[in-house]
Amino acid sequence: MPQTTPFKRLILRAVLRNVSPMVIRLVSVSDRTDLPGLHDVFHTILGWSGDLGYLVRVHGQEFNGFRRSTRSKALRDFQLHRQEKFLYVCDVMDLWEWEVRVLDIQQGIEDDHTPLCLGGRGAPPPEHCGGPRGYRPMLKRQQEGCAIADPASVEATIQMLASTHPDQPARTWDLRRETLEEGWTSIERRLEQYGPLEPNRFSLKEANERLSVLVEGGRFRP
Repeated sequence: MPQTTPFKRLILRAVLRNVSPMVIRLVSVSDRTDLPGLHDVFHTILGWSGDLGYLVRVHGQEFNGFRRSTRSKALRDFQLHRQEKFLYVCDVMDLWEWEVRVLDIQQGIEDDHTPLCLGGRGAPPPEHCGGPRGYRPMLKRQQEGCAIADPASVEATIQMLASTHPDQPARTWDLRRETLEEGWTSIERRLEQYGPLEPNRFSLKEANERLSVLVEGGRFRP
């Protein structure tokens, strides 16, 4: 018969900042989970495979995955309460910022520390697409097609700006024109690599299947 123990389960609602359509994940984890373990859980739920570091900002303190002291910190050490929030940055190079709220705190059961995804909304962006600033123009380009980067429209915009700033040398506008062209070319390449994007897609089954692989492979230790 399962034995009740002092450990708790935290029900967390994580919302990805600066991304639309919204990306939300509901997660259940043991409060014995350390910060590297929490990072592994989120990475796995999202289906991301790389690791560009993480940080957690809670109670005015910041803990990042590059410091040894961070690795020993468990969620229970912060004595979180219901409705309390903290910031989790998954991949500090791209700044995927998640606002995490504690929805509920439940009694845990011995030997049942398995993390679970309870629900969600929206597909995670491609992991290495340049963060929210890289993802937004990819979505816009996919939605609006070639019209968004129409050379005639770009040139008309450059000429309009040039007419309102006659003191700027012609080379300034040449550089801006080149920057815009390079930017849209980069977006095209990313779409070819990661597309087609399905921003509204979410599969609870797939998320938990990935978590099962994480746990069964021994890579997750609460």
